[in-house]
Parts: sequence; structure tokens; C-alpha cells
Amino acid sequence: MIGDSTMSAHPAPRRKAGGAPEHIVITGASGGLGRALAEAYAVPGRLLSLAGRDAPRLEQAAAACMSRGAEVSTRIIDVTNADAMEEWLSARDAARPVDLLVSSTGIGGDQVVPGPSGETGEQANRIFAINTLGAVNAVTPLLPSMVVRGKGHIVLIGSVSGLIGMPQSPAYCASKSAVHIYGDSLRRLVRQRGVGVTVVMPGFIDTPMSRSLDMPRPFCWSAEKAARRIVRDVARGARRSIFPWPLRFVIGLQNYAPVAATDWVMQLTTRGWQNAADR
Repeated sequence: MIGDSTMSAHPAPRRKAGGAPEHIVITGASGGLGRALAEAYAVPGRLLSLAGRDAPRLEQAAAACMSRGAEVSTRIIDVTNADAMEEWLSARDAARPVDLLVSSTGIGGDQVVPGPSGETGEQANRIFAINTLGAVNAVTPLLPSMVVRGKGHIVLIGSVSGLIGMPQSPAYCASKSAVHIYGDSLRRLVRQRGVGVTVVMPGFIDTPMSRSLDMPRPFCWSAEKAARRIVRDVARGARRSIFPWPLRFVIGLQNYAPVAATDWVMQLTTRGWQNAADR
């Protein structure tokens, strides 16, 4: 699959699906949460522009969405390539104005876990390039057009890990925290122009990426359950979508505790991981 590929199980009528967005762009749609969101948004009358890096998996995601009646356009693309993202997203917006952008591309799991001395420079740069700059590269080509039209919505997928510095993944936590601040800032910049921004901060989601972690995954949700929650929150115009609430509550306690106390708790909860890393 090279370049854009537009497919449809049958001709889809050019109409809004129940008053919802007519054209949705989703990056990271070839698996995990991105694919679950694509399927959740797949309804007759809607165009989905899906991007990913794994061609076979992206084709599978497209087929699943078409089976639900959606029209689908796909592109194999690297979100760290700003020029390629600009070209693709501008073309998609010209084909049909984009109503909703979901930036779901990210790197995580065992790929972001450092050794006992922290991430290497190469590892840290890759994490920030994909998780943070990848989100920026998805937003910047489309946001000006949304502002001119006076409508549109942007969804940035972060993580509850971006709310707390975890010793298992310093660069990952920082990359997601940057996404949160970027999204909050954008919302305050463009909300008076009719453009909404929702920052999503999920906990553990049961995907191959999170299953690669050799550590507990408390309050883990299925990708389908997480997608339903995000779709609901975006539809109601939520500024933030943070779940599950028990994990959000526990992490939120750090705001009321001395930093030394949080450091102590984090050390206790990660002692087993650190011992394994030392070996």
C-alpha cells in the first residue's frame, strides 16, 4: 500500500452521521487504541482518513471500518516526517474538510523503559520525536483551516503517566506531559475561534504495546472500552478525558503531598523493577 488508498465497501452517502463529524483523521490507526477509535467512529456516511506505519495491520483496520459502512482512505506514513505529514493532511483537508483530528500515534511499552542509568540519547530522542513532535506534526497542517472555517476538533492522546514522573520511563512521562501542555495551550488559543481541543490521559490500555511491560498494569481497560469513553467525552466537548478514575485519584494525591513523600512511594512501588534492571 503506497500513498493514499481510498476504499469503500459500498458507496457512502455524503451526509453527516447523526450530526457528528463527517471527516475524521486518525493517526496511529493500524493498531491498539488508534484502531479501536477508528472502528468506534466507523459509521455509514463518514469518511475516515487513517494513517499508520504497518501496512497489513492498517489494511485490516480499514477493512473493519468499511464493514461498518464507512468510507476509508489510508496512508502509510511516519509522523516524525513533518513534510510528509503536511502534504498528506493538506490533501485530505482539500478532498473534504476535516472535522475531527485524533492524534493517536505513540511509542510506549518496553520500548520506553530505560536501563538503570536512564535512556540513551537515541532512545530519548525517538520517544520525543514520535510522542510529542508527532502530535505537533499532525496538528499544525490542519489547525489553520479549522480556525478559518470556525469549526473543528482536535484530540491529543496523552497518558496519565504524563501527570507524574515515573522512574520506569522518564522520557516517556515527559513526552506525554508535553502533549498535555501543548493541548491545553492550543485549546485556550483557539476555543474562541470555534475549534475544540480534548486532551486524553488514559491509564493502562490492554494493547500489545502495554502487554510488553514486565510490571503490574492496575485498572487496565480494553482498547474498545477506552475508545468508547473517548468518543463520548469528545462528543460532549470535554476539555480533558482522564480515566480510569481510581488511577487518576491515586496520581492526583501527589499534588497534596510533599515531593519527598511521592519520591518514597514511587521508590517502594518500583523496587522490584529496579532490582531486575540492576541485574
